[in-house]
Amino acid sequence: MMWLIIISMLIIAGYTTAVCVKQKGVPYSISATFYAIEHKGWFRFAMWVCPMMLMPAILETSKPGTEFLAFFALVGMIVVGCFPDYKADKFQHQGHVDGATMAVLFSQLWAAFNFWPMLLVWLAYVGYTALSMAKEKEGTFWYKFYRSKPMFWIEIVSFLIIYLICYNR
Repeated sequence: MMWLIIISMLIIAGYTTAVCVKQKGVPYSISATFYAIEHKGWFRFAMWVCPMMLMPAILETSKPGTEFLAFFALVGMIVVGCFPDYKADKFQHQGHVDGATMAVLFSQLWAAFNFWPMLLVWLAYVGYTALSMAKEKEGTFWYKFYRSKPMFWIEIVSFLIIYLICYNR
């Protein structure tokens, strides 16, 4: 199953890296990359194939009784791929937000029940955000927080935690 984890990781890492390089910077979220790329199908590919490759491995890795959390987390990511144009209308926006919420919430609940110490990776995110905000000379707290691109890093940390747990089991 290790090869499925690696394929899944390479898909999301490759997609995200390619867009960051093309944009010459980090976007506000992985979802925002949909608007930055010319070939929109790549976003769906990443949001669908990445979780589908990870599904068998994460279900096998899961402690008994926590498989449903992993399933809902990965389905949430697939839902995000179903509604990529979240700026288009309220329906797509709601579907996208619901999918993203499912993905982050259930993935971190799964992590908490499967290897809770890995949640300490969130300290790196908090440290990065604090340093990023401290570097901003002007603006309100919320402006400085927004400039740190929190959603992108929340998504990255969520992925990292899941992959690290799957890899180490």
